[in-house]
Amino acid sequence: MTTTVPSFRVDAAILQLDAELQRVSAEFHEMPGLVVTIAQASRLFGVDDALSRRILDTLVNRGILSTDGRQFARAGTGRRGI
Repeated sequence: MTTTVPSFRVDAAILQLDAELQRVSAEFHEMPGLVVTIAQASRLFGVDDALSRRILDTLVNRGILSTDGRQFARAGTGRRGI
């Protein structure tokens, strides 16, 4: 007998991640000079380091943020090295 994970759990997790992506993206839009590390973002956004890394990396991949590997900033702000 096999068991399956109800799809609503997966859907809820995706919706939660999407909501976090929108919230973090909005923060960088409202504060164009914001530059954070993973640890700083975790504290600022109230999430653990793993989720913070996932959110920031996803926003980099979408072209919303840029990174130098340590710090993250809004893409296109002209900040050198980020």
